[in-house]
Amino acid sequence: MKKFLKLTVLFFAVLFLLALSLDVFITHRLHQLKSSPFANWNDIYQTDIQSDAVILGSSRAYVQFSPRILDSLLQINSYNLGANGRSVETQITKYKVFRQHQQKPKLILYEVHAGTMKPSNNYDRIQFTPYLYDSYLWNLVHEKEGFTWADRFVPCWRYLDYQQTIQTILRRKSYYDNPEQFVYKGFVSYDKKWDGTELAKRESITWDRDTACIRMFDEFLAQCKAENVQVVLVLAPYYIGATEKVKGMREMRKMYEKLGQKYGFPLLDYTYDELSQDTMYFYNANHLNRKGVTLFCSKLARDLDSLGVCALRVNHE
Repeated sequence: MKKFLKLTVLFFAVLFLLALSLDVFITHRLHQLKSSPFANWNDIYQTDIQSDAVILGSSRAYVQFSPRILDSLLQINSYNLGANGRSVETQITKYKVFRQHQQKPKLILYEVHAGTMKPSNNYDRIQFTPYLYDSYLWNLVHEKEGFTWADRFVPCWRYLDYQQTIQTILRRKSYYDNPEQFVYKGFVSYDKKWDGTELAKRESITWDRDTACIRMFDEFLAQCKAENVQVVLVLAPYYIGATEKVKGMREMRKMYEKLGQKYGFPLLDYTYDELSQDTMYFYNANHLNRKGVTLFCSKLARDLDSLGVCALRVNHE
């Protein structure tokens, strides 16, 4: 019996060490990725970003707000924290973790739209797995994302739901290793042709208004005000065909405008900009293509500059 117990302990010890070694190997590989959704987190934890302006929002921030263009035209140092497929809960969580490891920005460009104020949908949940050992991140995400104690403390457990994805990443033959997906300061643009398939399927587009999310956003703006961080809310262009299907577009704009005015933060609205009239500038109803991004960011830079250089050319204070 004693020998059996020793063999059992030895077996599980070896199993644990193998799992721990594999966990370290997988985590190290994910820490090296330069594509979304890992690139942002890797930069936050591993590099000194030193950006005095950050961009928050969904994929409409991630693929439409170019730091390269904004930096060049405004003489600022910006970084894109856009959360692909995610709403305000994850966007603010990402910013909170950013602040734990990086300097406070002086300017935040916050992209808002019809889907901003809705609860988390767990899209790309894998993005959190390489950094679950961080207590601060863990406390922010484990309940909403459905992580358990085993995900944090048992080697490899958090990767079990993503075996196929992890295997392709380890073989370096995945979407995440495609140079076209590599981000620059959190941003990537797509040179895709227009595809209106999804828009054609939808008779209407719902404006999400979750009370808890609106309160979270309000508290975030209040905190920015208290910390003397300038915020500019931005309604980026939609294709006009999508705008016409959004129920309550005017009321949505008023809500964002009112939230901004409460703290002295302006709203820049490009909903009916001339870009929105032509599919030539979009690859789908919600996202500009590379040509559209260039034109939009140039306009955005001019409009931001008109708000005053003291608030914008923040690295020259």
